[in-house]
Amino acid sequence: MTSVPLTHRYVIAARLKGYLNKHDESVALLTEALELEPGSPRLLRFRGHRRISTGDYTGAIEDLRTAADGLAGVEDEYEMYQPEVEKDVVSLILGRPEQVRPQHLSETEAAADPQALERYNTTLHCSVWYHLGVAQYLAGDLEGCLPSFREAERSARHQEGLVASQDWQYMALRRLDRPAEAEQVLDRFREIALVEDDHLVGYEGRMRLYTGDITPEQLWAMCDGNSLKTVTQGYGLGNWHYYNGDVDSAREVFDGVLRTGVSHAFAYLAVKAEYSRNPDFAGATAPKGN
Repeated sequence: MTSVPLTHRYVIAARLKGYLNKHDESVALLTEALELEPGSPRLLRFRGHRRISTGDYTGAIEDLRTAADGLAGVEDEYEMYQPEVEKDVVSLILGRPEQVRPQHLSETEAAADPQALERYNTTLHCSVWYHLGVAQYLAGDLEGCLPSFREAERSARHQEGLVASQDWQYMALRRLDRPAEAEQVLDRFREIALVEDDHLVGYEGRMRLYTGDITPEQLWAMCDGNSLKTVTQGYGLGNWHYYNGDVDSAREVFDGVLRTGVSHAFAYLAVKAEYSRNPDFAGATAPKGN
């Protein structure tokens, strides 16, 4: 019978716990896995991600910085998204290990089987740098997050990682009152031949708002009642109002983000961080019922 490597099982189990919003349990599983493979960039990437979800930004930065330091000489690899991981969870539960796919696909393997990339979307190197940037941003280190997001942009092998990394850079630069550098990020975005992708609807829409290609009303209409889209696009829209001096509109949009209750989303966490330390939103709290 085909055997599934133990560390692969840990990754699958930890990702399942994350999908169920049991992020502390996901962190605990990955901590066990790291006892088997200390310093593994792959395991640290996932634990750092889940530590962000628990609000442990210091721990996340530590994990992801260690992972980033260990990437030199490590071949990049593609990662699956949730729908594919769920299939492997089912295969494991039903005792069909031969149907469990490799959880990571190296660039060498991908070159030999291009069709496999239909299942794999994100990459290890980009994910490590991107999540490090997010953790730094959420911790309030707007200056420190910039080189991390720039590395994520540089190492991106897919449109989602590229656009998302640019989006966070733009937001950080606007908050740092460096509009000329922020405009340079938009110039790089304008050079992308965008492909329609459901995973991109948030970041693509936000960047198109920043470039002036669409209006705030058009961006908001893209949410289409979807809570995750509302969170993702709402944070960008709220920031846009804030950059333009409309604190009341920013607060209204941010309140809408919190009302979704999608508490694991990075944009949701960003609004909570905003309300906790930005004096312009002093006294703001999550709306009732959340």
